[in-house]
Amino acid sequence: MSCNTNIDLTIGLHDAAAVRAALFQMTAQDSYEFPGTRTQAIRRVIVALDEKIEAAVDAAVVEDAQQDG
Repeated sequence: MSCNTNIDLTIGLHDAAAVRAALFQMTAQDSYEFPGTRTQAIRRVIVALDEKIEAAVDAAVVEDAQQDG
């Protein structure tokens, strides 16, 4: 099995935020200058979660504005 195989995961916004926070706390003490391979992988996931969370929040704000307007 290749390590380059991607997976798709669908989770709720609140679960994504909770997982993101836990991952961030887990790597908060790790080096930013010389992070290990595991820390680099976790930080890539954090960035991906940040992007998806931001997009979901933005979409929810637009939807709410459209319903109010």
